[in-house]
This record gives sequence, C-alpha cells and structure tokens, in this order.
Amino acid sequence: MTVEKISRSVVAVRATVPDDAFTANALGTRREGSGVVIRDNGLVLTIGYLITEAEEVWLTDQDGRVVAAHALAYDQETGFGLVQALSPLNLPAVQFGDARKANIGDAVTLADGIGQQVDAHIVTKQEFAGYWEYLIDEAIFIAPAHPSWG
Repeated sequence: MTVEKISRSVVAVRATVPDDAFTANALGTRREGSGVVIRDNGLVLTIGYLITEAEEVWLTDQDGRVVAAHALAYDQETGFGLVQALSPLNLPAVQFGDARKANIGDAVTLADGIGQQVDAHIVTKQEFAGYWEYLIDEAIFIAPAHPSWG
C-alpha cells in the first residue's frame, strides 16, 4: 500500500460522553482523535480512551463525510478501542505490519484524521506506561511530533 492509500484509511474520531460518566472529569465529555480502518466492513481501530463510556461516536473521512459509529470494544490491557461504522465508509482497510521489524532511524509518515501528514522517524523503542490505564512493553517513539497531537 502507498502512503496516499494508507492515509485515506485514517479517519477522525469524535465521541460525546455523558457529564456524569466516570471518566468525564479526567478525560472530558467531548473527545477527538484519529482511527484507522482495519476491515472493509468499517471496523476502525483507535485509542480506547476516546470511546470509553461514549454515547455518540462519529467518524469523518478525508473528504469531510461524516458517518455515525458505535463504540464496539475497549481493551484495557493495550489501550486500544474498536469502533464500528454504522454506514459504509467505502475506504480501504490497512494491512497490519510487524512492529518487531521497525528499527530506530526508520522513516515513517504520521497521518491524522483531517488529512495532515508529517514525515518523521523512529527515535527509540522502549517501555511506555500510560498512567491512567496500560503498559506497553516496547512502544515506538517518533519525532518530530504531529501538530495534531502536540
């Protein structure tokens, strides 16, 4: 797959959480991030805290088309979440790679759900502890950061 085709598979994820939700104070009630289409049926992989306790989820493609979605699953161990589009996305599903083959110095492209891309490289692979939920044994750290993510 080319970078252009892969970036078409990246969607914006927007979720609304009730004011009285357990995570509302810590994570807010309006959450935004990105996800990637992993199945042709509209299954999207995202970071789990975006969708935990969500009562509404919306996906937006690179052309600005908005599709309602459903928070399908949240894996506490990895921190990932799955979202199912409720209408056809008509976007290609990405193929998973093998992170064990990624090396420090490798070039990568970072794409967000609104069409911005940044060329970067892997600067290290090390443990990452998300204090709020999960531990990754060998997370991949990149630089420079994407402007959408700070």
